[in-house]
Amino acid sequence: MRDTGYDAVIVGAGPAGLSAALVLGRSRRSVLVIDGGAGRNSTAAGVHGLLACDGMNPDALRATGREQLAEYPEVRLREGRVLTVDGERGRFTVAFEDGGRVNARRIVLATGVIEDLPGIAGLAERWGKSVLGCPYCHAWEFRDRPLAVLATEGRQDAMFAAQLTRWSSDVTLCTNGFTLSADDQALLRKRAVRVRQEPVRSVEGPEGEVERITFREGGPVECAAVFLHATTRQADSLAEELGCVLQDDGTVRIDDVGFTGVPGVYAAGDLARRESCPPGMTFVVTAAAMGFVTATAVDHELFEEELD
Repeated sequence: MRDTGYDAVIVGAGPAGLSAALVLGRSRRSVLVIDGGAGRNSTAAGVHGLLACDGMNPDALRATGREQLAEYPEVRLREGRVLTVDGERGRFTVAFEDGGRVNARRIVLATGVIEDLPGIAGLAERWGKSVLGCPYCHAWEFRDRPLAVLATEGRQDAMFAAQLTRWSSDVTLCTNGFTLSADDQALLRKRAVRVRQEPVRSVEGPEGEVERITFREGGPVECAAVFLHATTRQADSLAEELGCVLQDDGTVRIDDVGFTGVPGVYAAGDLARRESCPPGMTFVVTAAAMGFVTATAVDHELFEEELD
C-alpha cells in the first residue's frame, strides 16, 4: 500500500491538510499529503490567535508541521499538483501533473481559497503585510494607529469600520464610490468613523508598508494599515469536478465532520464551510481544528468498513 495506494490522500499541505495528516498518522493510517506550494497566508508576517504559536511565521509553521510528520512512517509528503481524481469510495485513483498515479480509499480536500483583490494600485503587493482582511488576526499589531477600511461589500464594510474602533480611535471608511445607507451613516457617526466617498486611486508606502491612501479627487488619508473584505474563490477545481456542492460564497458544503456528501470525499480548511457556520470564519486555528475533526471521521469510517 505504501508505494501506490493509501488509506487517504490529502490534497493540500496547509494547516488543515497537515493537521489531518498528523491525526491519521497517529492512527496508523497510510497517508499521502500533496503539497501544491505556498499557502494563502504565506505573505503574512505571522500567524496569530493560534495558541503557543502566536506570531509564528506562516512558512515556519508549515515547515514545523512537515518536520513533525516525519515521526510517523505511514505518512508521506509529495510536492506537486493533482490533475484528476477518479473512481469511487474505497477505489480512488489520483493522477498528478507529472504523470504519476496513486490509489486511495478516501480523499481529503484541503486546497484552500484564493483572494480576488480590488484592482487598486498598491494593494496586491501589500496583502498580508499592511493590507489585511482579519482584525482578529492582525489588528492588534496596528492598535492605536490610524486605520482605514476599503469598502467592497456595502453594509458589512460599515460594520467592519465600526468594529475596528475597538483597536484604534482613528478609523476612516473609504467607500470607493459606494453610497452609504442612512443606517450605515448613523452607525459610523456613533463610532466616530470618518468617511471618504471618492474613488480610491492607490495605496502607497515603502517596502510593503502603508502610509497613505490616495483618491481621484481630494487629499490623501494617512494610515498605517488598510483592512478590507476580499472575495475568495476555490484555489483548485477538484471539489467541483468531484461533484461537491458549492455554496453561495463559493465554499464547499460539508457536514460537522467535513463530509462533502460525495461518498469517500471529505474537505477541511478555508475551501469548505458548514451551513451553520457564518461565511468568512477562516482562521489558521479553525482550519487546523477542522483538519483534526475530519481525520477522526475518516479513520472511524475506514474502521467501520474494515469490520464488514
